[in-house]
Amino acid sequence: MPRVETLERSLAPTPRPRRNSPRGKKAPPQDRLSPRVLFFRRVKRSLKPGLWIMGGIALLVVGTELVRSLPSAPHHVVAEAPTEITQAPPVAPARVVQPGLLADALAGIGFRIGAVQVNGAVTTDHAALKQAIGVTDGDPTFGFSLAAIQQRVQALGPVQSATVERILPGTLVVNVTERDVYAIWQSVQNGKVVFQLIDKKGNVIQDQDAAAAKHRQPGLLLLSGPGAPQQAAKLIPELQAVPSVLSHVAAAEWVDGLRWNLILKNQTVVKLPAEHEADALSQLAGLQSSMQLLDRPVEAIDLRQDGRLVVRPYATPTSDGSKKKNKPDTRQEGQ
Repeated sequence: MPRVETLERSLAPTPRPRRNSPRGKKAPPQDRLSPRVLFFRRVKRSLKPGLWIMGGIALLVVGTELVRSLPSAPHHVVAEAPTEITQAPPVAPARVVQPGLLADALAGIGFRIGAVQVNGAVTTDHAALKQAIGVTDGDPTFGFSLAAIQQRVQALGPVQSATVERILPGTLVVNVTERDVYAIWQSVQNGKVVFQLIDKKGNVIQDQDAAAAKHRQPGLLLLSGPGAPQQAAKLIPELQAVPSVLSHVAAAEWVDGLRWNLILKNQTVVKLPAEHEADALSQLAGLQSSMQLLDRPVEAIDLRQDGRLVVRPYATPTSDGSKKKNKPDTRQEGQ
């Protein structure tokens, strides 16, 4: 039965070829990390969010302090001329400090004051200015208020305005604008003669030495009489318009709240009118140019009457020691 055998062989499954299985091969050995390296990696991963948060907070704080440290511009206020002598309030000696953990923490990494620069303070007392600033080397850079320092410095008599700024990491800059000295006012207080400096508005400048100011500015005019500081802003420009007269004037006295008397360097008294004093000064300048009237030894020059000049000479001594009054020289305008 050959055909049956052939059919059985054809129906038998064909054996598959064997493939080389990798199961017999061993995996190459791998380097295993030590427990110490694994520990530091875990710590590093856990610290990354915290470091980012701390860095953001530090940048925010530093940026805020930088904005606060910008110099504050002085406020310009238009005020009317004062009717009375005003005096600056006394400076509080107490020092305003803002302690805090952040200021101390920043000071620990180098944010400490190493220099305090003051610009523009020429006549202001240095001891009073140092006390008003209240910051010394080594203080935390962010441990004080700029606005408080500005307020205390501007309370000083000679200071008109001030700006304060901090320059990181450790410099404090104070810029001072002083009040311009306009004249010296002589008054009597508690039975004593007092010399005080005034500004153009007639305010008394406290904490200033009048003698030192006169030494620095010999051209400062000496004023006397109640209410004289408020009238100086009108008289001084009129005198400056006639230099030949101003060069002879030593002082000016405000009389009865109405008019001025000029005291010349040779002790001659020039009596100005209550009105049109600029015209009287121009007339006086013309007389000085034509006849050197201000250089003559006369007792008084009276210009109180419009268009009329009265010159009173000194009394002539007599043989018995008494003085004989000379008749005043009266001239009309144009003579």
